[in-house]
Amino acid sequence: MLFEETNATLFCSDLFHQTGDVEPFTESEEILERTKKAIIEYQAGPLMDYLPYTKNTKRLLHELSGLNPKTLAIMHGSSFGGACARLPRGLDPVLKELFGN
Repeated sequence: MLFEETNATLFCSDLFHQTGDVEPFTESEEILERTKKAIIEYQAGPLMDYLPYTKNTKRLLHELSGLNPKTLAIMHGSSFGGACARLPRGLDPVLKELFGN
């Protein structure tokens, strides 16, 4: 993770990872569904559990939201330029559903 303050860009690494042939940039919150689909696909293969989910995940995602990014630069998939502060908070329920107990 890296937050570039001048342009308020959050470089997200594997958060919001997506698979398939997707557009380079989107403003659609469909990204959360794409991320969920990618995680489910990866859970069926040798790269399962590539994202950690701990008791700190929700807090950390909320802290990322608090940076108020204007762009989420996503390493694998479409980068996002919509309601960026909402997306990290919206990722927690997805991760909790897939990895939480």
